[in-house]
Amino acid sequence: MHKPPLLTYIALAYLWTWVTTLPLLLQKRGLADFGLPDAWEAVGAFGPFVAAVVVLRRTGGGSVGGGGLAAFWHSLTNWRLGRGTWVLTLLSPVAFLAAAALVVTLQTGAPPSLSALASGRLGTLHALVDLVLVGAVLQALGEEPGWRGYLLPRMLDRFGRLPATLLLFPVWWLWHLPFFLGRPEFGLPQFLGFGLGILSASVWMTFLWERTRSTLVAVAWHAVLNITRGVALGFSTAMFLAYGMVVALGAVGIVVWWVVRRPARA
Repeated sequence: MHKPPLLTYIALAYLWTWVTTLPLLLQKRGLADFGLPDAWEAVGAFGPFVAAVVVLRRTGGGSVGGGGLAAFWHSLTNWRLGRGTWVLTLLSPVAFLAAAALVVTLQTGAPPSLSALASGRLGTLHALVDLVLVGAVLQALGEEPGWRGYLLPRMLDRFGRLPATLLLFPVWWLWHLPFFLGRPEFGLPQFLGFGLGILSASVWMTFLWERTRSTLVAVAWHAVLNITRGVALGFSTAMFLAYGMVVALGAVGIVVWWVVRRPARA
């Protein structure tokens, strides 16, 4: 059985995203004016999804664990999972937000201010729609069918959970580079901090995937994570940083559990 063309898949995912986001990047840098809305980023977000469909159509799957195109669609559309699975998927990011609020309360002696949230970056309907629809739902739907629905199961087959997670992390992180370059207010420190968040989320995603084998779960968790992280930033920078710390500590706990259990190919 031939090995799946992982490098071809990664190249196609990057190509779609970087080519489609280049006009918006140039526009935001003041080098051109194509009249594109910020929501055009959602088109670029579908690079991993498009690449997965293209490669699967050409190869038929190439991996027992990954399956073919039919298995790909089934994993993306199968919502008939146990109640506990959906509780963990939908409520764990909410728990991260609650824990971050507790951290900030202990640090400052006062709970996060709802008035600050309402008057800040999420204080308008447009900002909320942009966060939920573009920054969460479309972003997660564009990414996860590729990263977790196609790439992760094939890397798990070949490398095992921890190596696969660590190898997928830089692919996922650097794929975001054009989105960052389109934001002149962000620099290297922000990109490095974002990388830590991507590494933590990669661990959580592998943990969830191994228990559910569901791309739909990955999409839902990614979307709720982006929403709650955006809400944390809407409260304050301190709460945003605390949110990241909570997710990272959880990821460390998962890795420790993996290492202690040491199942085959861990």
